[in-house]
Amino acid sequence: MALFAIADLHLGRDMDMFGPVWLNHLAKLAAYWSAVVGSEDTVLILGDISWGMRLEEALPDLQFIKGLPGSKRLLKGNHDYWWQTERKMSAAILDSKLALLKPELIEGIAICGTRGWLLPQHPSFNEETDTRVYRRELLRLEMALEGAARLDSSKPPVVLMHFPPAYRDEASDFVRIMQSYGVRHCYYGHLHGPAQERALIGEAWGINFHLVAADYVNFTPVLIKL
Repeated sequence: MALFAIADLHLGRDMDMFGPVWLNHLAKLAAYWSAVVGSEDTVLILGDISWGMRLEEALPDLQFIKGLPGSKRLLKGNHDYWWQTERKMSAAILDSKLALLKPELIEGIAICGTRGWLLPQHPSFNEETDTRVYRRELLRLEMALEGAARLDSSKPPVVLMHFPPAYRDEASDFVRIMQSYGVRHCYYGHLHGPAQERALIGEAWGINFHLVAADYVNFTPVLIKL
């Protein structure tokens, strides 16, 4: 039994226009996923799951994911417009094998996370429209870590996010919160193309950062190793 992470599946749309890496990405995802994930494993899917605008439009993509090996935990991304309340999603598709990502102990590893948001240093950050969301996501991360801290684990919690938690040259409030809870590993997605060349990868500020966007990891879930 093992724990994996991957982000940015971008199902429900032809992605070829975004570069050759996306050619036949659905077939590659199914093949490479099945090659490494077993039925008893768990895969954490870190946002941008389906291009569907409504839940009913995303259901075929969620059924496709459900049919792949292993249990899955879902985290919302910025393109998951189909996302509804847990009650509505449970009535439509969620169960023990396809559930929302919450503080949980899996294979002795305490996991938790939040979507994240644009960082204030980002050139597109708008103080008027983004500050409130950014602060809310900081609070959600702290609440998630509080929940993880209550779990019976001898290891520091693993944080999962959709947006990158920081840039390479400057720590963020997300990093400072993680440091205060002893986090040693953070997995995230969201970045594509040239942005991946500037991604925060490896150890910084005492935390190991892992980019698991599907096109970056060749559509293969990444094994979480502590």
